Amino acid sequence: MARKPRPASSPFPGAVLLILCAALLSAAGCTGYHFGTNALYTSEIKTVFVPIAEADTYRHDLGERLTEAVCKRITDRTPFDLAPARDADSTLIVRLKSENQYISGLDKYNNTRQKNMVWCVSAEWKTRENETLARLDPIPLTSVGVSVNEMAYLVAETGQSTATAQQELIDKIADRVVGLMEEKW
Repeated sequence: MARKPRPASSPFPGAVLLILCAALLSAAGCTGYHFGTNALYTSEIKTVFVPIAEADTYRHDLGERLTEAVCKRITDRTPFDLAPARDADSTLIVRLKSENQYISGLDKYNNTRQKNMVWCVSAEWKTRENETLARLDPIPLTSVGVSVNEMAYLVAETGQSTATAQQELIDKIADRVVGLMEEKW
């Protein structure tokens, strides 16, 4: 007498159900997490007003150039929209506090081969209610928000000018200031 083959069954009939339950439970544990670049920024703020940066220097266009770079970084890197003061949820105040240049390299004829440019910038991000957002003040270096020091090199022999060194500094500072708008980890 020939035996009928038994239908194939899994050794653990509830294995599929067990795997499904484990997947659902692990996903439920991640409900407080955010994914993507928007997770880096607060969801309570939607718009930012950036007034022209005050510059405590004798160069007249540095505040405008710094403000332009900061606004560009905000629109490129953050989910925030720029808005006029009356419509904005928050205000980002940037101030160029000092600008220094010093010679760091001379040739044998005492001509300048390299200069260093150092800027100190303060930044403060406030809500509409004029409360300073705490994550912009991790170390109170100044009375106005966070102090950012950046340096760029000017090497005339390679074709670099004061304008290119200034633009390098402006880009570095704009990156740092907008980076301060990220949430703490």
